[in-house]
Amino acid sequence: MERDIHMTGPLTALRRSTVLPVVVLLAVLGLSGCGGATAAKHTADGKTVLRYQSSAGSVDVLELASALGDLPDIKLQKVGDVTGGPQMLQALVSHQVDIASSPFFGATAQLVATGAPIKAVVSTYGSSGDIYSALVTMAGSPIKTARDLLGKKVAVNTLGANSEAILDTWFAKQGLSHDQIKQITLVALPPLNTEEALRHNQIDAAVLSVGQLTVAQRRGGIATVFKDTDVVGPYNGGGAVLADEFLNQDPTAATEVATGIAKAVRYIDDHGRRQVLDVFDKWLRDNGFGDYVEAVDANWPGNTGVPSPQAQIRDQDVALWLNWLGSRGDVDPSKIKPGDVFTNQYNKEAAG
Repeated sequence: MERDIHMTGPLTALRRSTVLPVVVLLAVLGLSGCGGATAAKHTADGKTVLRYQSSAGSVDVLELASALGDLPDIKLQKVGDVTGGPQMLQALVSHQVDIASSPFFGATAQLVATGAPIKAVVSTYGSSGDIYSALVTMAGSPIKTARDLLGKKVAVNTLGANSEAILDTWFAKQGLSHDQIKQITLVALPPLNTEEALRHNQIDAAVLSVGQLTVAQRRGGIATVFKDTDVVGPYNGGGAVLADEFLNQDPTAATEVATGIAKAVRYIDDHGRRQVLDVFDKWLRDNGFGDYVEAVDANWPGNTGVPSPQAQIRDQDVALWLNWLGSRGDVDPSKIKPGDVFTNQYNKEAAG
């Protein structure tokens, strides 16, 4: 039986061409309006307080690092949930959080190009092997190519991020012009609502993670148009981002965080899905997030998909999206290089 759709607001369609500039504008306003980053806070016993956001329905590697005991001098303080990386970045540059744990490298690069003093420090998700995202439709849909989507609605988890970049890359490879791409409307939907919206014909296609896709395929009636790895190959999609001031002010804490996350990624690689969930679910219950367990257990695919050893970030992980941003006119690729966007120096797993 299909579940009813429960939305927090009306299903809203937005044109992708306006999204990243809006995110950048909000971020820059946050940078200029708060008068500089606030000093790191500490608990009475000297632990660094790290404010963060997470996403429902997945294993958060920052929280898993804490569950594994790899953040002994960090006190995590959750300040809410988001549906995508741009929201995390906006919160980071406006000083509402101290870390953006999984934003898309392309969105991070665009903010760095505007002068935002932030850097990615460790990879947290990607697509490789059995871990991927895919554009899907209902079985029997006439949508087979990019041209079939002209005038149609496609759901993504958030605008201005990974799914949009993959879609735009596929559209271009399929021969669509910029004007034709603008005829395809993206709809931002929470991941846990996307399948229902597709089945109720509120959208024509959707980008689903492999975990979401596996759940949807159990119910039947879903067809895959393409996988992201078919378009760009295995890749690191995004990673944890910290403010330069945090890196400079508390490099020891930054190192503990980046290295702890890398260890969590490796733990997931080295252990079975159920073993990881046993550790993570216990942490959720012990920390007052027991109502998250059901969605995580149902939707998490069992791996992060990070293809690089020790979760290190590579030049190619950023360069791929600089080209995409350049094609849209959002960034001048000649004025920014991958090394401006990330550093591996705080990830001792990579250094080792």
